[in-house]
Amino acid sequence: MFRQSLNVAKAQVPIALFGIDGKYATALFQAAAKTNALAAVESDLNNIEQRLSKNTRLEEVLSSPLLNKTAKEELIDSLGKKSEITTHFFKTLIENNRLNETRSIITAYKSLMEAERGIVSVTVTSANCLAGKDLKDVKDSLTKGGLIKNYKEVNVVNKVNPSILGGMVVEFGDYTIDMSVSSRLAKLEKLLTDSISV
Repeated sequence: MFRQSLNVAKAQVPIALFGIDGKYATALFQAAAKTNALAAVESDLNNIEQRLSKNTRLEEVLSSPLLNKTAKEELIDSLGKKSEITTHFFKTLIENNRLNETRSIITAYKSLMEAERGIVSVTVTSANCLAGKDLKDVKDSLTKGGLIKNYKEVNVVNKVNPSILGGMVVEFGDYTIDMSVSSRLAKLEKLLTDSISV
């Protein structure tokens, strides 16, 4: 069923995702869009994610290569009632031995659903926690500067990583704007070592 629904004309995805998780999430999104089951699949994935969060041992068991296909199918079935698309999707993951990608696929699917709703998530990594005004300034710069277009809402999330030393790294979609002190120091170090070795 899942593979059959992919053979029909592909549904338009709001953003391009890459990597194994991106490919699987995109395929799931397209299959769900064709059957008008985007919200049902999202609900199923949220329920599965909650169960995985509550029981970390469950995630270890799902990704174990020692567990046979039948046992993995029974385990997936025990996670609660799911839509037909979600059930077939997990059977495909089992067949392709990709259950270990479940969490990252769920995250990628959420990104697709946010983009479908016109929401873009921006991650701002800084050495220290940024104030609300600073995050608003970043949001305004991205939207008014024309980097983010055609979105109804922009969610800005601050992550703290002391190893960048200062400045910030802004990530959204396929874009990364690295204005960190650590990257500037790395570039300076490379320039110095290249000029010394010549």
